[in-house]
Amino acid sequence: RGLLEYNFHQKRWVWNEDIIRAEYITDNVLHLLSSKMDGLSDNVQTLLKMMACFGSCTSESVIGYLNESVEYAEVRNGLERALIDGFIVTNEEGSLQFVHDKVREAAYNLIPESD
Repeated sequence: RGLLEYNFHQKRWVWNEDIIRAEYITDNVLHLLSSKMDGLSDNVQTLLKMMACFGSCTSESVIGYLNESVEYAEVRNGLERALIDGFIVTNEEGSLQFVHDKVREAAYNLIPESD
């Protein structure tokens, strides 16, 4: 249906917003993103969940700082995969940001309610 496709040239996920709006399936896109994220390694999931808690944009120095703690020692290892998979990008300021609010929302939804 062409709603969400990976663009190898741009190295990111691209969605057709016109078709999505026309079909009123925003929640399904969120579900699709969440399902894709469920299949990611623990390192990538932890990175995305952590970034989602900080909002749409996170400084790489924050990730470096967290990487020094025992609980988040492997977070930096997930960074490259998250960039390659197109969930996050580096903005003009050098910070990491989600490519879309729905990607951030899907990452945030990975966090169990008990956490």
